[in-house]
Amino acid sequence: MNDLVLNLLGAVLTVMVLSRILGDNPVFRVAQYLFVGASLGLAFVIAYHQVLRPAALALAGGSTSALVLYGVPLALGILLLPRISGGQSLSWLANIPLALVFGVGAALAVGGAIIGTLVPQILDTARPIGGDTAQVVGVIVLTLGTVITLAAFYYTVPRSSGGGRIVAAAAVVGHWLLMVAFGFFFAGAVQTYLSALVERLGFVVATLRSLFGL
Repeated sequence: MNDLVLNLLGAVLTVMVLSRILGDNPVFRVAQYLFVGASLGLAFVIAYHQVLRPAALALAGGSTSALVLYGVPLALGILLLPRISGGQSLSWLANIPLALVFGVGAALAVGGAIIGTLVPQILDTARPIGGDTAQVVGVIVLTLGTVITLAAFYYTVPRSSGGGRIVAAAAVVGHWLLMVAFGFFFAGAVQTYLSALVERLGFVVATLRSLFGL
């Protein structure tokens, strides 16, 4: 009985979210507010039990490692409060933790792009060609595709010279390759959304059938 009630509640919420297809309406807003409220409540509970409470207990213990591990983030978090309160005289203090967050985030993003994408792409492009015909063709296509795609982002060569005209022609092909790649990514995203939609619709139909005994 409890499972049936939970499934019925999930089906009702699913229909409420899908009502957005008909336009913005109060039913969809109720589901949206419930989702945001439940997400914030869950985030607060997890942050309290896994971050705030352990940090407070560790700081209360007075150990040196806890002071370094939790005291520094706590101090940086306190520096954000003048920006939230709207005070102008001390709002510059919030720039310190914000600069640290943005700097670390940018470094992680750039490092991840270089190590996870750019370096493997370069190594795969520069690998030695073996005797297999299919491997030779694959390496040639991969190398040409990489060079032509990079040419789409090369804007400093003069287009009046012979090399500039070659780069311009390669840039046109590179733009088309980028559009094809973005099309594949978009198609994959649409396929994911459709799979989720089919799963939720199947869940609603199964719940209704179990409710009415069909």
